[in-house]
Amino acid sequence: MNYYKKTNKLTIITLSFFISLLLISFLAIQIGDSFIDINHFKENYFIIFEIRIPRVLGAIVCGASLGIAGAIMQAVLKNPLASPFTLGISHGALFGASLGVIFFKNELSISILAFFGAIIVIIAILILAKKVFSAEGLILAGIAISAFFNALSMFLQYISDENELSEIINWSFGDLSKATYQNILIIFIIFVLSFIFIYYKRWEYNALEIKYAQNLGVNVKKLTIISLLIATLLTAINVAYFGIIGFIGLIAPHIVRIFIGDYRFLLPLSAIIGAILLVISDTLARTILLPITIPVGILTSFIGAPLFLYLLINLRK
Repeated sequence: MNYYKKTNKLTIITLSFFISLLLISFLAIQIGDSFIDINHFKENYFIIFEIRIPRVLGAIVCGASLGIAGAIMQAVLKNPLASPFTLGISHGALFGASLGVIFFKNELSISILAFFGAIIVIIAILILAKKVFSAEGLILAGIAISAFFNALSMFLQYISDENELSEIINWSFGDLSKATYQNILIIFIIFVLSFIFIYYKRWEYNALEIKYAQNLGVNVKKLTIISLLIATLLTAINVAYFGIIGFIGLIAPHIVRIFIGDYRFLLPLSAIIGAILLVISDTLARTILLPITIPVGILTSFIGAPLFLYLLINLRK
């Protein structure tokens, strides 16, 4: 297949998944504790526009952010198991957010501290990446970092009062019911700016697949640091608003890699698939045990954990 035919085919696949995302999102808005027909949207204005649409939009921006964060982490670390969750970035962000809940009690402080918590983890990963050469070793280091920050978060929970404890625990579950138009707009702006930069560098990500990418003019060190900072920012802002939602950043890029390895399409498709996965997961989480709503982070962990084990076993082979 020549270059232009292949490009046209991948463009059609990308557009097809984007249209699928729109259709799935529209259906998710209609589904809940009761099904709302499109002809009755006006009569159900509050439920549709104040509850379901923010929640679905939150799932889209959060899923897209985590999907793209996982894709660039796997590219620059050359590790198929890398993701914000498996390397402990989410837990670092949760620790920072917990500090914000206890000591500052406002959203801006919580977001800033979540970012710095995630930054500490990413610095530790960059140091460990130089000393740990195997993919399994880096993941084990990520598990150790996660456990350490989890212990710090538990200590904060121990010294917090009842209200603070409740807020921190809710955060740790991962819940899209906190979505508002304001925090969706903030995440969307950060996602768009990040995506523009990442997509501008798509050819450099393709070059990283080659052993000596620096010979093609790619500044590997600079690209790695900037990419990890962007992945950290995208993860931290989502943890600050929605809590830990695991495995989306791991699963979405792997689904895309089944049929695409070209970063011109892998990057946008990782975002689209991440959004689709989270919209479907959240719809199941709020309907599967009605009238009980399960935090979506619990459901994504149920789905992602077996895939993580499958990838780990196949990596050793």
